[in-house]
Amino acid sequence: MVDEPSYELAYKFRRILVPISPMNPVRLRELLNVAADFGERYGADIVFLYVSISENDPTAEQLKTTVEEFMNKKGIKHFFKVRKMGEGETVASEIVKELSENSYDMVILLSRGYYGASALLYNSTSVAVALAANTSVLILR
Repeated sequence: MVDEPSYELAYKFRRILVPISPMNPVRLRELLNVAADFGERYGADIVFLYVSISENDPTAEQLKTTVEEFMNKKGIKHFFKVRKMGEGETVASEIVKELSENSYDMVILLSRGYYGASALLYNSTSVAVALAANTSVLILR
């Protein structure tokens, strides 16, 4: 028998999407820690998503290995998905497609620190997802 959390908030975040990309290792660890915390506190299934520009992207395997090592150490249930970016698509549009095609209760994203007009100017993925997502969005700055 699984010991389910008894408080209401836990039932709102049962399946969480966490888009990842090659990034500064410190920022990646921050994202993995937050995802693991949600998995541990709420019993959530964590789905990591990497949006690739090509079929055989070696970065996908490297990220998958990093994520699996970290999450397995923590004992957190997780999945790793790779989506190939379609013609004329952006990373943000692929994340929004994933959200609309599957059932998620939240998406956790890292921000590069842009906000306001500069976020629009620099094509901020986190802002684009926040504006188009059909679920709760947590942006880590």
